[in-house]
Amino acid sequence: MELKGFQKEVIGDLNRFLTLLTDYENSRKAYQMLWEEKGVPVGPEGMQPYAMSIQGVPQVCLKVPTGGGKTFLAANSIRPIFDAMPHIHPKAVAWLVPSDAILRQTVRTLSDHEHPYRQKIDADFAGKVEIYTKEQLLTGQNFNPSSVDENLSIFILTYDSFRTSKKDGRKAYQQNGNLTLFPQYFDDRQSLLPDTDETALIQVIRSLNPVVVVDESHHAVSKLSLEMLANFNPCFVLELTATPKKDSNIISAVDARKLKKEEMVKLPVIVYNQKNQ
Repeated sequence: MELKGFQKEVIGDLNRFLTLLTDYENSRKAYQMLWEEKGVPVGPEGMQPYAMSIQGVPQVCLKVPTGGGKTFLAANSIRPIFDAMPHIHPKAVAWLVPSDAILRQTVRTLSDHEHPYRQKIDADFAGKVEIYTKEQLLTGQNFNPSSVDENLSIFILTYDSFRTSKKDGRKAYQQNGNLTLFPQYFDDRQSLLPDTDETALIQVIRSLNPVVVVDESHHAVSKLSLEMLANFNPCFVLELTATPKKDSNIISAVDARKLKKEEMVKLPVIVYNQKNQ
């Protein structure tokens, strides 16, 4: 499955940002230079200034309309991000989605070796890819230091499953006898969360310094959501949404006309006023 024309432009924008990030070693500078190269100033007369949500962590947004293939774009983004950060090993991705329905769909898609999205990731990582749900992580199902060291590990999770005010979210912050092999491999114990057992799933994920993909990121704007992102200890945050939140650092934006040109908009949209809800 090949990228559509507008999707190639999006990945091109991401690659350019990553190149500038490598050159300047500064997210704010890379963001500013990217837009200046496009002839768009950063400031009151152009794009909003770069917003630093997690200190020192690059966080950018791809603005793509519904139906624009955000999951496929995410699948095509993983390899370039890790290529720009060769010091990150093992390689792990925390892939966050806003609902159980999208979770099931994403797990099904990325677990299917015949699906084009999974085939793209397999091609980029020589087939050494493992997909995990939260339940598989908590029970240690094929999730161990050896597997994590040898493969790209993708953890598909809902926002709520790691928001600590939720009962289900707290499971990830509790002692876990299924994960006792991991702490001996922690390189940086300074990065561990205080007052949280070292065998807790969140500590294991933190130790991996993952790339975090935030699907439908406009749903993750609360204080708890920002705390959740920080708790993952990400090396890079990639947001995908059709309706970015106020502080999103948009590096690529697609309008609906490009989807129509690629015949990805199948139905007419009829808009009219109603007198009441």
